[in-house]
Amino acid sequence: MFPAEPRSLSQSLFEYGLKPVSIAVAFVLVALLWTFPLQHWIDYPFVFLFFGAIMGSAWFGGRIAGLVAVVLSSFLVTYFFIPPFYSITVASESQSFLAAFILFAIAMSFVSSARKRAESQVRLARDLLETRVQERTAELERSNREIQQSERQLRLLTEAIPQQIWRADGKGNVEYVNQTLREYLGLQEEQLSADRLFRAIHPRDAEGFHEAWKHARESGSSFEVEARVFGAAGQRWFLIRAFPQRSHDGEIALWYGIHIDIEDRQREQQLLKRRQESLSRVTRTLSMSEVAASIAHELNQPMTALATHAHACVEWASCVPPNLEKVSASAEKIVQESTRAGAIVRRVRALFSEDDPLRTETDLNELIEESIRLLRDEAIRDGVTVEMQLDRQLPRVEVDPIQIQQVIINLARNAMEAMAQVPTERLLTLTTMVDPSSSSKIAVLVADTGPGIAPELMMDIFQPFFSTKKHGTGIGLAICRSIIEAHSGRISVRNATSGGAVVQFSIPVGHE
Repeated sequence: MFPAEPRSLSQSLFEYGLKPVSIAVAFVLVALLWTFPLQHWIDYPFVFLFFGAIMGSAWFGGRIAGLVAVVLSSFLVTYFFIPPFYSITVASESQSFLAAFILFAIAMSFVSSARKRAESQVRLARDLLETRVQERTAELERSNREIQQSERQLRLLTEAIPQQIWRADGKGNVEYVNQTLREYLGLQEEQLSADRLFRAIHPRDAEGFHEAWKHARESGSSFEVEARVFGAAGQRWFLIRAFPQRSHDGEIALWYGIHIDIEDRQREQQLLKRRQESLSRVTRTLSMSEVAASIAHELNQPMTALATHAHACVEWASCVPPNLEKVSASAEKIVQESTRAGAIVRRVRALFSEDDPLRTETDLNELIEESIRLLRDEAIRDGVTVEMQLDRQLPRVEVDPIQIQQVIINLARNAMEAMAQVPTERLLTLTTMVDPSSSSKIAVLVADTGPGIAPELMMDIFQPFFSTKKHGTGIGLAICRSIIEAHSGRISVRNATSGGAVVQFSIPVGHE
């Protein structure tokens, strides 16, 4: 109901005072005036007339007017029509009649006012309901217009965008296909059907698509599948997606599908695959080159030693008389270097064929000392002072001693070559210690006092065929990294704060 507006004092006095009193007086006077002439023909006409006046007052003036009419009617009936006449005194034999009259008058007043009030409320409720119905009808009409406008805009949007869009009912029957998809398939709108749309899927992709579409309809979940779709101008790869729209009761009302063209992406993937295959072939070729270069690099030292000892053997044999003791010693060294060369070939081949190295428990300090003995002549020739800072408390490690010795010799020789142009003291330092980053690893550091390594070359220093030396093969440090990684270790390089470079490798104490 509508809220009542506030009333002024004068309005309240009129509404609850003057108006109901005036209505009651008017009805009662009319009843009185009609009673006098009618009493000559009808017995007790005042009863009906005054009851009618009371009911009329209560109906048109409300409960207050009805009560005022009861008071006035009771007074007039007592004064004019109940003996003694023209007196407000009531005889004892008439008191029960007057009491009954007053009670019935009050009851009729309340009944009439209540009926009037009920009808007024019903009428007000009916008016309010009609107003609400009109408002609701207007809202529904406005909502329908907005929905129709939204549908027109959505249809216009789906027709305008370049993506292929379709819509199906809850059972999967295609109801709508936008213009982009129709043009791709070469169909007219009246030719649309689920069979016609999905028959365009390539036979090799159709089974996977139909399984995904069936599972989506049964489970009520969205689906996504890649498939080739035949069109009027040929076939292309599409990413097909479909999403369900549910009604208020949870049932699937519609399916919305979209085809996203991924032909260019598929071509790029195929091109990438072909390039990867080509790269794999190149990598295999480079691996063979690395093996050959590694063998040549590692055999250089023992072959040089073989030539030196063979030359010495010839010299001692040419003496008169021949120095057989020296000849025998040189021949023994030739055998040792030949054996070492064969071992190097086997180890390098095993390294690139990913065979497990032959590991034995080895003292790294002894390997370093033996390696330095082999390099002593080179160090003296190049004016390099060798210093060893070896931790004698280190545990033995399980390694391939020939491969680890290769690493130590390569790193030491690189350090001596790096100091070849240094005019000041040339110092080569080899250090062993427990790895600061892990107590289960042993670290070996090879430091020099050369010019160091340029920062921009740090990332490539261990790459195959990369070298900072004019006539270097670029394979030595790559072999070192492969050997250390084969032993579950790690190798790195940095520049020392005091100058020169430091190469460090760490290997675990136990076999991992």
